[in-house]
Amino acid sequence: MNKVKILWSGITGRTGQEALKVIKDNNMAEIVAGICRSDSNYYNYDNLNDVKQEFDVIVDFSHKDSFDQILNYAIKMNKPLIIGTAGLTEEQMKAFEDASNIIPIFRGGNFRFDVKNFIDEVVEYAKTCDDRIELIETHYKTKKVPSETAKVVAKKVLDETGKKVEIKSFLEYDELINDWRVADLHCRVCGFKELAEDVIKIAVMMKDKKPNGVYDLDRLFRECEN
Repeated sequence: MNKVKILWSGITGRTGQEALKVIKDNNMAEIVAGICRSDSNYYNYDNLNDVKQEFDVIVDFSHKDSFDQILNYAIKMNKPLIIGTAGLTEEQMKAFEDASNIIPIFRGGNFRFDVKNFIDEVVEYAKTCDDRIELIETHYKTKKVPSETAKVVAKKVLDETGKKVEIKSFLEYDELINDWRVADLHCRVCGFKELAEDVIKIAVMMKDKKPNGVYDLDRLFRECEN
């Protein structure tokens, strides 16, 4: 089986740098080129047409100011796009939702397989509890809150049970720690190594998907089961 070739946007960011490390031992995928805004060792966003390497999937963990260029480039090249860039505007979200019927697009508030399990557990808990549901999240001090994961939890609980989740966010850790609690349920992830590993797994899973609306981890798991 040929390795899935990844073009990584935001290669100099924390997730991109971890991906460069973990990809060395990966039998399923490789990063063939990177894109960033200021490092001459990689392509920049104004010269996307100069990318010479062949690739199968684009992973974007960059900045919202670069997102439009990446989305347009993915459409032009007719390649799946995995979106991990935070802070997108409503217009940008509408743009990638429209594009999901042209190219395969993955966009999830969560990329972590263990966090997905936590979210599923919270939904099951919400179906049986009578009390108000409180999600307490504690993160490293530069984290933007409420986190995308907390938003996903609240939306899934509301969609599946009609119950509202109250999110309380705290920024306390000096190290790269993300922590979520609902009642006795708990999930903690540290650093970016495991995140990079899971994103690479998603890239492999997205390679042969067809454009049919936006994918997330729940959808990928459902389709793998069927």
